[in-house]
Amino acid sequence: MKNQVKIFALGGLDENGKNMYVVEVNDDIFVLEAGIRYPESALSGVDIIMPDVGYLIKNKHRVKAYFISHGHDDIMGALPYVIRDVPAPIYTSRITSFLIEDAAHRFDRNIKFDFRLVKGNDEIEISGHKVLFFSTTHSVGESLGIAIDTGNGYVVYTGDFIIDYGALPQYRTDVTALAKLGERNVLCLLTESIACDIPGHTSPGHKLTPVVEPVFADAKGRIITSFYTQNLFGIREVIDLAAKYKRKLLIYDEELRRILHLVTRFGLLSIPPGMMLTHEELNRPGNEDAVIIVTGLGENLFRSLERIAGGDAEKHLVVQPTDTFIIASPTIPGLEVMATKVIDEVYKTGASVLNIKRRQVVSMHAHGEDIKMILTLLRPKYFMPVKGEYRHLLTNAQIAVGMQQGFNHTNTFVYDNGMITLFEDGVYKGYQGSIDVGEIMVDGLGVGDVGNLVLNDRQKLADNGVIILGVTVDTQAKKIVAGPDVQMRGLVYLKDADKLLKDVITTFESMVLDSMEKGELGREDVKGKMRDKLAFIIRRATGKDPIIMPMIVEV
Repeated sequence: MKNQVKIFALGGLDENGKNMYVVEVNDDIFVLEAGIRYPESALSGVDIIMPDVGYLIKNKHRVKAYFISHGHDDIMGALPYVIRDVPAPIYTSRITSFLIEDAAHRFDRNIKFDFRLVKGNDEIEISGHKVLFFSTTHSVGESLGIAIDTGNGYVVYTGDFIIDYGALPQYRTDVTALAKLGERNVLCLLTESIACDIPGHTSPGHKLTPVVEPVFADAKGRIITSFYTQNLFGIREVIDLAAKYKRKLLIYDEELRRILHLVTRFGLLSIPPGMMLTHEELNRPGNEDAVIIVTGLGENLFRSLERIAGGDAEKHLVVQPTDTFIIASPTIPGLEVMATKVIDEVYKTGASVLNIKRRQVVSMHAHGEDIKMILTLLRPKYFMPVKGEYRHLLTNAQIAVGMQQGFNHTNTFVYDNGMITLFEDGVYKGYQGSIDVGEIMVDGLGVGDVGNLVLNDRQKLADNGVIILGVTVDTQAKKIVAGPDVQMRGLVYLKDADKLLKDVITTFESMVLDSMEKGELGREDVKGKMRDKLAFIIRRATGKDPIIMPMIVEV
């Protein structure tokens, strides 16, 4: 019997987010990551988007393990939703396990996870397959890469990484472990692509300290910094600078306080005794130069900044002209419009603002030379770029081909979500068709119940408003006993709507009476005709196409 290995993505290819990659070794399924993506502003009311895991549900008896490389939402945010339908042990680091539980808390998911905690250089066996873990450098501590022994070589997944020789032990890519792994026959390498189009190494351009330390040295007033909650690397840098310059520290958000309480126990950072402030202590004498760290995930961060800039945050934090803002949260896809508006509001406060651009402090993702180093150390037989838009995947593949180390179109693959690559006895057998993939939209506590019709209605509400028409009728006497009453929201200013209101009420009343006379009042198609007729009148008068809701009460 031939040894078969299949590799495909349920999310993460030709997109930025909801990463989920599947490695099948004969009958066993291993899942790498289970991430989400935050929606573009056009998807009204949608909170998060996750991969469609119908394939995993159909084959859940074959799923042996989840491997989660680190604790960012694009990597692990879907796990609180997926694990209930497809239960399996989760292999990850202690920090990541806590951040997964924190995500479940945020999403109001009461889940019992089966964590199997691992660390760099661990070697375990799952369902007869050897699995190795190696440490990597990323913006959250204890990040891991994973290597699965297929019997014909290892499938290696790096996760997000950079090469930083000077990183603290909890953040350091283990180059020695990678070199040793390269001697053990790597069948296929999967590595991130999102920043590979930037030349050179990422390090040391990822370090915030050289950019912001002059502010800490010179600022006379308070320093207000903004970070995405899970950027523990940057948050640590600011805490270290606050300690160096003997400034008190306020952690603005409860969620970050919870996380820091944990990571200090794990040794990822240290906060000197007496340094921390409460909100009530912020304005006491001696704290005029405090450092305030404001965090949040996705749009929540910018909403917090908006409240602070607008004076709506709380009585303890009122922006002063002597304050300095450090915006250390580069805009992420889907939030460009909101972030630009909020940062503009921050400038209007009159405080000093340092808005850090990506060219000043780059994100902790592998640049071109980091990719080359990984390829050189691991020497894979086949290479499959993952995580990124199509242009990123293509550039990653071109980097490999350009190295003159044997990579070409026969062993370097740029695939899309759902496309299956097959290896038999360690030999690539080509593209093997596709499985159905898609997206599940999560709206509050609703999972997968937000379809195109719902989104279209929400967009119509946002763009054109709503009209609600109410009337009470006596069907036996065939007459109207109350109403019609018309309420318009988001369409036209009522003072200017007299003629339109009159036309709408007259038409609605006439159609209600006519349908009563014919005995058709309760039929849904009659309400549809009312909506169509009223929509024509409103569109002709205003150019708008609002949601129209006829409400007919029979007595």
